[in-house]
Amino acid sequence: MAHYNATALVLHRTDLGENDRILTLFTRERGKLGVVAKGSRKGTSRLSGATELFMTMRLQLAEARSLDIITQCEIVDTHNPLRLNLDLLARATYLCELLDRTTEERDTLASEELFDLTLTALTLLARTTTYPDGVLHAYELRLLEAIGYAPVLDHCVKTGEPLERRTVGFSPSLGGTVGASERYQVQDALPLSQESLHLMQTFANDEPERLLSLTPSPKAAAEVAKALRWYIRFRINRSLRSAEFLDQIRAAG
Repeated sequence: MAHYNATALVLHRTDLGENDRILTLFTRERGKLGVVAKGSRKGTSRLSGATELFMTMRLQLAEARSLDIITQCEIVDTHNPLRLNLDLLARATYLCELLDRTTEERDTLASEELFDLTLTALTLLARTTTYPDGVLHAYELRLLEAIGYAPVLDHCVKTGEPLERRTVGFSPSLGGTVGASERYQVQDALPLSQESLHLMQTFANDEPERLLSLTPSPKAAAEVAKALRWYIRFRINRSLRSAEFLDQIRAAG
């Protein structure tokens, strides 16, 4: 039985029988994997504390006919603060589901970039105090870029012209921004104020640390959240279950 090493993040887990769990992992070396953590439901197992969501681990795995098997495990980061705060839990769960739903098993094309991007986002989430959705939206845009679905944010996708310095549109079906004079002609164009557009450009391009100091207006925050929600739904052709939970948390807050 061949063995290999991987650095992994737990995206999802499912109980298997009385003692085991199936984990969906995202690894830096091999992309997304489904694996078995044998005995991890037993309180005495060395794997029992390693199967929580958001755990980062160094693993040794044995190749198997269907699901590979964890044979050794070293925890690198528990990301425990994300599980102790409901606001952060909702956002971290969303990030992990988005990564799960936009990647295929064992696709290594952008696995290193996506792994590092996700770890950075989870780390920043645990540190944010004023605008956690800033971390969320930056992650969404950079993940979309990594998988080839980045929206256009610097010109009108319909005409190719520069964007006017007033409210423009954002069209999920056309793939990005449309000019102020064009947005009423595009059926699915959502309004983006100048502040909202600048915010999205900041998410896509600025250093991650800058996200911790952003304090947008409620209007801009809502416009960006809506635009990205609909864009992602259009691109991946599905809704995310964790997005509904996140909406409930936002509404309660």
